[in-house]
Amino acid sequence: MRLSPLPLLLLAAALGAAEVKTDGAAITQVTVYADRAEVVRTFKGRLEAGEQTLVFDRLPGATRLDQLRVEGRGAFTLVDIRPETIQTKEVANEQVRALQDALKAQDLRQQALNQTEARLTFQKSALDKMLARLTTAGKESANPEMDPLKWAAFLDFQDKQLAEVDRQILALQADREVVRAEIDRLNRELGALRGNERRSRLLAKVNLDVRQAGEVEVNLSYLVRGPSWSPSYDMRADTKAKTLDVTYHAEVRQATGEDWRGVSLRLSTAQPGLAGREPKMDPWFLTKAEPILLGGVAGGGFGGGLGAPTGTAENRFQMFNEVRPMANGVALDGIARAKLDKRMEAMDERRASVRTGGTAATFVIDRPSDILADNKPAQVTVMRESFPTYFRHTCVPKLSPFVYLKTKAVNRTDFTFLPGPTAVFLDGAFVAQANLDLVPSGQDFWTYLGVDQGVSVERKVLARREETTGVFGKKTLRTVFDQVFKLKNGKATDIELVLWDQVPASNHEDIKVVFEEPRYEKDTDDLKLNESKFLEWRLPLKAGAKQDLPFRFAVERPEDVQVVGL
Repeated sequence: MRLSPLPLLLLAAALGAAEVKTDGAAITQVTVYADRAEVVRTFKGRLEAGEQTLVFDRLPGATRLDQLRVEGRGAFTLVDIRPETIQTKEVANEQVRALQDALKAQDLRQQALNQTEARLTFQKSALDKMLARLTTAGKESANPEMDPLKWAAFLDFQDKQLAEVDRQILALQADREVVRAEIDRLNRELGALRGNERRSRLLAKVNLDVRQAGEVEVNLSYLVRGPSWSPSYDMRADTKAKTLDVTYHAEVRQATGEDWRGVSLRLSTAQPGLAGREPKMDPWFLTKAEPILLGGVAGGGFGGGLGAPTGTAENRFQMFNEVRPMANGVALDGIARAKLDKRMEAMDERRASVRTGGTAATFVIDRPSDILADNKPAQVTVMRESFPTYFRHTCVPKLSPFVYLKTKAVNRTDFTFLPGPTAVFLDGAFVAQANLDLVPSGQDFWTYLGVDQGVSVERKVLARREETTGVFGKKTLRTVFDQVFKLKNGKATDIELVLWDQVPASNHEDIKVVFEEPRYEKDTDDLKLNESKFLEWRLPLKAGAKQDLPFRFAVERPEDVQVVGL
């Protein structure tokens, strides 16, 4: 009976092929996702003809053993991959031992401080007892009088000794705080690394049928849970050059137990942790709401009623998506200067390449990267690009007395800008810490640059008066709101200013809102009115120009109609 070649190979593997250790196999490539990474170990060497088993030992503890993959070059055929878990006493970990040694050193230092404190406390007590003995009469006879000069010398001696003891005690307390903080830090790092200590180790045996002796290259790929990456950005706006420089950073973390040194790093926007298909909805049932008795009073099922407005008109006005003064920005001290300088020093002018798939993109970092297994963020530069940009000033005088500057650019790269923290600079100065929203390739985006003190808008309420029209029959009541915006461009360049305000929205046919100034019939390039009754003026202002912008409207209703909200 003749056996087919594949069963023969499996039989040979089962009987035990020659094992080849791959301790020198380096990690050559890593693809990092949002919550995991695919790691590639590469074995290069000579294999003899016949059945050979490559042993890839000490895989990370979080490795998915059911998702191993092998590729390579050479005269061989892959027979199978066999993951194994080997029970051991303990996996040696140099980092754990180093932290344990550092903890022992800090414990010894803490013991020395305790001994020093005990000695100083004894010295202080002895000085106090010495003074008490000299100033207290004995039981049988009074202490002999001491010469005044000797008394003065003794008191001076005691004062100096007590002062020195107190100084040493204060210094001792400061040293103890330093030691305590260092012990806490070491314990935190040790706790993070202890997750990698185990009484078993993982390995993968790759069984090969080598047809001809010679050099081979075998790549073992494995998925390990835990590593992650997140984006961050530097935005540098230049008002003279009309440009926006965007530096795209990636902060990579991993604590797999093995360092990634000199690897080809890839960052994927895919999210394998999410389900691969859309979720399913359950039926939506309606039932009759029964009144609820609260203290003998029937109450409705909902507090404010369906569709009831929440908050004041000014608060609701802030919900409009275009009105975002400093929504993404904070004060100038949001990021330490040293951190920003370090980020600029580490900046790489080269950019990654982009490989776009059907649903995600992969950023391939050009230069070799080192990512240590200490769970600390390692920053790599993904891209740096300069975009032509357009500046605009905006203000909402009803809500804020300040005028804000923002700039608009188009993402003309192949990179998708993922949501992430942003350090914003204007003309070389740090102005805000912000958050960038998702910006696909080809889409425009705004960067908010904070308050511009060189432009001012003052909102002055001139009058709110009540008027009555009509002589015979029903009379009409009118409430007139009269105000003016006083605009000033104190800059040496022309600007475009967008100003926002609002008129009330009527929900009754008898209540009408009438524009008196400016006249509004339909949207124009200079004046727009949206469904929420928010008004948008677009105003060009010359350098040094001043302008008054009147704004007046009236609310009309019959005299027997009461209006809520005025």
